[in-house]
Amino acid sequence: MVSEPAGRTVRGLLFGSVAECYERYRLDYPNELVDIVLRYAGRPVRTALEVGAGTGKATRLFASRGIEVTALEPDADMAHVLDRATRGLPVRPVVSTFEEFRIESRFDLVYAAAAWHWTSPVTRWARAVELLVPGGVLVLFGRPAELKDPDLFAAVEEIEKRVLLGDDPVEVHPWSIEEMAAADGLADVEHRDLPYVATTTAEEFVGRLATVSAYLKLSPDQRAGALRQVRAILPDQVDIDATVQLSLARRVDQSVS
Repeated sequence: MVSEPAGRTVRGLLFGSVAECYERYRLDYPNELVDIVLRYAGRPVRTALEVGAGTGKATRLFASRGIEVTALEPDADMAHVLDRATRGLPVRPVVSTFEEFRIESRFDLVYAAAAWHWTSPVTRWARAVELLVPGGVLVLFGRPAELKDPDLFAAVEEIEKRVLLGDDPVEVHPWSIEEMAAADGLADVEHRDLPYVATTTAEEFVGRLATVSAYLKLSPDQRAGALRQVRAILPDQVDIDATVQLSLARRVDQSVS
């Protein structure tokens, strides 16, 4: 069951209108990712909190290992697809932002799949530490899913420079591994890349672009026009850089001096 929302915010709420397309076109994550996380943890991981679960691309991966996942998703439409996609797995979808979520218990793992940039830079590191058990693990990951061919990449980039709106700094908050390493209460920071190239059709690639927030900010007509321009310059099949970029840290026990 999807829990009731704990308030709403405009941040990250563009995706609900394309929730089904998001589930269809966004790339899945490899099982190797969970293997790396569990080895890094070096201890049993029974519970996890996911920040910005979307339709459950990463949720299913962790829950399929028997980890009980509390999956936060601020968009109710996305959360309904998440609920359906994770039925039968140990997943509790909660319609809430990371900032608004309240719970007394703590988690062995806190993770975000291509969603940490939607969280508040003022509170996110301290909040993650607060929600982890001592020795618990924070994992942040995503993948560029960009065209591998440099000429095609440049051609699409040129179209996007002309037609897309810039990111609103009020809503989008990039982060760095240096920030992660400097955060109070986190230690043993590591970064891993899991290289992978995916071959897909141009239609699949354009379908994924249609779920990207920069395109969703456009009017429907503008978005359709931009996507037509991109499709017109692509061959029928394209190679995608699907490398998973993974950052890990451990909560240190701050009660020990």
